[in-house]
Amino acid sequence: MKKWSPDFNRFRTAVTRNGTPDRIPLAEVGIDIEVIEAYLGRPVDGIKTYIGFFKEAGYDYTLLQVRGQPIPDTFQVKIEEHELLLHGPENSVSSHSSARISDERTFNEYPWIGPESVYYKDVDKAKDYLPDGMKLVVNHGPIFQSLFRMMGIENLSIATVENPALIHSIAKKVGESSINIVENLVQRDWVGAIWYGDDMAYTTGLLASPDFLREYVFPYLKRIGDVCRKYDKPLLMHSDGKLCEILEDIIACGVQGIHPNEPTSVDIFEMKRLWGDRLSLLGGIDLDLLTRGTPGQVVDLTKSMIARFMDIGPQGIALGSSNSVAKYISLDNYRAMLDTVRKYGRIS
Repeated sequence: MKKWSPDFNRFRTAVTRNGTPDRIPLAEVGIDIEVIEAYLGRPVDGIKTYIGFFKEAGYDYTLLQVRGQPIPDTFQVKIEEHELLLHGPENSVSSHSSARISDERTFNEYPWIGPESVYYKDVDKAKDYLPDGMKLVVNHGPIFQSLFRMMGIENLSIATVENPALIHSIAKKVGESSINIVENLVQRDWVGAIWYGDDMAYTTGLLASPDFLREYVFPYLKRIGDVCRKYDKPLLMHSDGKLCEILEDIIACGVQGIHPNEPTSVDIFEMKRLWGDRLSLLGGIDLDLLTRGTPGQVVDLTKSMIARFMDIGPQGIALGSSNSVAKYISLDNYRAMLDTVRKYGRIS
């Protein structure tokens, strides 16, 4: 196979739907460090090695994370500090008993951070090691998840009736911080796009009503979109589940591409028919098959998806897993997906 050369403009063309790229690019918003190290055959000992993985694997960008405000059950990856895990040993939705914020007193006592505490070290270090043609895509968020992780679902649900001002206070604190972080990121020339991550849905529907999201979340996402538009940086969004009820809102916020298009939730080809003129579609390759299938099955599925997109129009498509490349995915299956997209994804 021809030696790979990254080209962020290829990825940008795909996700902005501004023309036709030379090939369908790869896209992931999360790759566990165990997979990266297995692929490389060596530990990730710093940002240079980490970026080397993305080039070697065939991506047009390197994915980094700037989390911002710490919230329960989520972690800031710090590659230069060798803090490499996306997730802790246990991951759970905050419960009534474990949540930190329940009233004004606990809101004021919460360990809020200021702009000076946001971790940009990996982003700034990466500038020295990005190969020609490659830029960073920075994953940031969440706002909605911050609400239920900081409050717990029970407290949050009760507060929608008894104390909506508290929800507004948390949303404003997190939302304003997110806007500030994104504005800092997009002014760096080597940052090519922002990938906002915020799970708002599950397999068959939303985790909260559209009205709730319009009240507490979308006003801040819209301002993030305005910042990205001002600096001409694409804004992508990751959310698990079925988002159809709020896709118009998401588009109105300035989001240009949606991920991961899980096959248990949506038909990516129907999504292309209904929304492809206004949204790019990222991901789509069945995570369950990547986990439990064979390399041959992965090749067959990926080839068939590519062939179908070539027939209906490959613009606005970037392929990858239908969630993230978790540590339990077979390395052979992951390689099969990467190799197939690169081998068959050229647009004639």
